[in-house]
Amino acid sequence: MIRLLSSCLLLLVCASAHAQPMNPSWIGRWHGGDTTLIVTPKNVINQERICRWVDKAPAKFEGCIAHYAVNVKKTEILELFELMQSRVKEQAPNMDAASKASAAKTVQDVKSKLAQLSNETFRPIVTSDADSQGSGDCGAYYIMDKGTPYVVRLCESAGAESTLMFDPMQRTAAPIALNAIDGRWHSAQWKYGYELKGGVGTATATNSAKFKIGDEIIYLSPKGKNTFEGEQIYQNGKFNPISATLLPDGRLQFKGEKNISWTMTRQ
Repeated sequence: MIRLLSSCLLLLVCASAHAQPMNPSWIGRWHGGDTTLIVTPKNVINQERICRWVDKAPAKFEGCIAHYAVNVKKTEILELFELMQSRVKEQAPNMDAASKASAAKTVQDVKSKLAQLSNETFRPIVTSDADSQGSGDCGAYYIMDKGTPYVVRLCESAGAESTLMFDPMQRTAAPIALNAIDGRWHSAQWKYGYELKGGVGTATATNSAKFKIGDEIIYLSPKGKNTFEGEQIYQNGKFNPISATLLPDGRLQFKGEKNISWTMTRQ
């Protein structure tokens, strides 16, 4: 049963739909459960990974991509819910009273959310990371119903009641901490720059043939007071993890892998 859940997700992710441009209704910052999804006209930022949008997933790719997968019917999602219910029932004899009550509450919560879903066929958005293909037994995809996105998460290694999670997502504003670094930034040393808005930076100057002005080349999220983490594209065209600190003098101090560091100055 558990392996069936994993196979359902694997088939969905691996089988891409025909070439389809992103529906503009997805564009925005969305939050549901413990998931934040940021969608721009060019990228989908999922779990703090920048995934470039492709109308159709290629057979081979580098980095992270986002695209539509094969259509999913509500009945198929309900089948996954029934599998979760069966798993909870199977494990009930090994649960204490508190765990049983918690599982029952979670199952009922998922059931009530699914009841609000239209009896439609949905085009799910998935993200595929070349660096982690085939690893792990958890995953998620996103569907849109009547203007409301939903995150559908499957995880066979979670508790029985968490095998399937289904949460509506609401449009949300960027964290206030990001307001402090909104604006145009430039590196005189490396001769490139970008404009940050809501943690997403669009190139205003380039030092590489691997990215051009107008490309989204950096993503940051707040991690503490004046500290941030995220990803940035390097001169080789690949995204790499970075951290940043807003210094008292107003500059941004960055650190990358192998202790590489540089600063950005406001323009």
